[in-house]
Amino acid sequence: MSSSKLILKNTSFLYLKMVVTMILSLFITRILLIELGIIDYGIYNLIMGVVGLLAFLNSAMALSTQRFLSYFIGAKQEYKLSSVFYSSICLHLGLSILVLVVLEVAGLFLFDGFLSIPADRIGAAKFTFQCLVGTSFITISFVPFDASIISHEKLLFESIISTIEVILKLVAAYWISLGVMNKLEMYALCILLITLIVRLIKAFYCYKNFNECRSFSSKLFNISVFKEMFSFAGWNSFGALCGVAKNQGLAVIMNLFFGTVLNAAFGIAAQVGSQIYSFSANMLKAVNPQIMKSEGKGERRSMIALSLKATKFSFFLLSYLLIPFSLNIIFIFKIWLKDIPEQAVILTLLYLAGTLTNQLTIGLQTAIQSGGNIKLYQSVVGSILLLNLPLAYFIYSLGYPAYYGLISFILIELLACVSRLFISSKILGLSLKDYYQNVIIKIVPPFVITLVVCTIPAFWLPHNFLRLLFLGLLSGFVYSVTFYYFGMDTFERQQFKKVKQKLSKYKL
Repeated sequence: MSSSKLILKNTSFLYLKMVVTMILSLFITRILLIELGIIDYGIYNLIMGVVGLLAFLNSAMALSTQRFLSYFIGAKQEYKLSSVFYSSICLHLGLSILVLVVLEVAGLFLFDGFLSIPADRIGAAKFTFQCLVGTSFITISFVPFDASIISHEKLLFESIISTIEVILKLVAAYWISLGVMNKLEMYALCILLITLIVRLIKAFYCYKNFNECRSFSSKLFNISVFKEMFSFAGWNSFGALCGVAKNQGLAVIMNLFFGTVLNAAFGIAAQVGSQIYSFSANMLKAVNPQIMKSEGKGERRSMIALSLKATKFSFFLLSYLLIPFSLNIIFIFKIWLKDIPEQAVILTLLYLAGTLTNQLTIGLQTAIQSGGNIKLYQSVVGSILLLNLPLAYFIYSLGYPAYYGLISFILIELLACVSRLFISSKILGLSLKDYYQNVIIKIVPPFVITLVVCTIPAFWLPHNFLRLLFLGLLSGFVYSVTFYYFGMDTFERQQFKKVKQKLSKYKL
């Protein structure tokens, strides 16, 4: 199967999964907000943010392991592949134990006046913290199996198991609505058990299907491979820590200045941002292995070209949904949530703007990872992202409202994008002219035209279902047409026509 067909096939699996999981996740959030209440829901998101400050290792290590596995799959070096997997198992077990120790030590101080939590909910918060620490330990330990599934591009299985995981979380949320005592604690315990079950299923699948996952001989341990992975993962972890701190650390700072009620609003914003971001993330999940394998084959020009296409289409897919959602956010929130937390609307809009800004160079992040030389990238861009914390703290100490922290969030993301461009030029030989011609000039006209066309009628339309339907159809039509003519090149339009012709054969 050609790489383009495989990407299209895997993207289809991921999008079907995304639609199902997004709908279920919205139900989960609604149930939790109703059953836990504003205070406990805010506590849950606060604890998630604290644990997330170290759980960043999960995403960082997954990407690091995936890079090495995909690289050697592309290079067709079977022995190195087994060595990488075995070394990653050793590395992740050590890191998961380190995270466990650090979080447990941190827990001794967090609930002793550092976090703003009502006195009568301290016990529940501590139990929830322990459950989420256990969840992080399990998740990090099983990262090599997640990376193997993605590297081998078995995304149908990934889609199925991820959907099952969300279904189990929905069942857990529904269960606590049936009169269960200690709802916050019981839901956190359910998340721990679900995580363990799902990771064991993934490990069994890898053992049955991938040769390198059945090799556990100590002879496979290669100190040079281990050092290379450790160095790569270390810098990746630093970058991921900075990225997580930019998001989850902001939740902690908000808590210090505004309390748990504001954490509930920010939790809603992060939840919405995560679900909408999945529209582009799923496409990237299908493309990333191909980008890394191209580098493994020594095809850098092809790798850069594919990363620019990934950037363009990721921005399109995210903004395609973001425009009608943003213009109908008040109505959607009224339908979705029983009670809208204070400032949830403005925080969500600004969070989405920051997420969209990140898409401007999203494909280049994978390209730099594929090249392997990430020290300069992570040290510069990671430090820029980390600036969001002291900047937000300074802003809040001056008495500005909570949403100003999200404005700084957007500006920091924009500065990080500029840095990625110059670093890609230095490390990979990316032409800034190529980036401008293949990304910026392709995405800006369709986005601006669609936003203007849809915003004008939004001023006089009442917030109801008809407005949602009208603006959704209008934006979808205008954006699709303008992106087809302005955003796609000749080859992409030809491929689109071929897909359209094939689909037309199945019409009755």
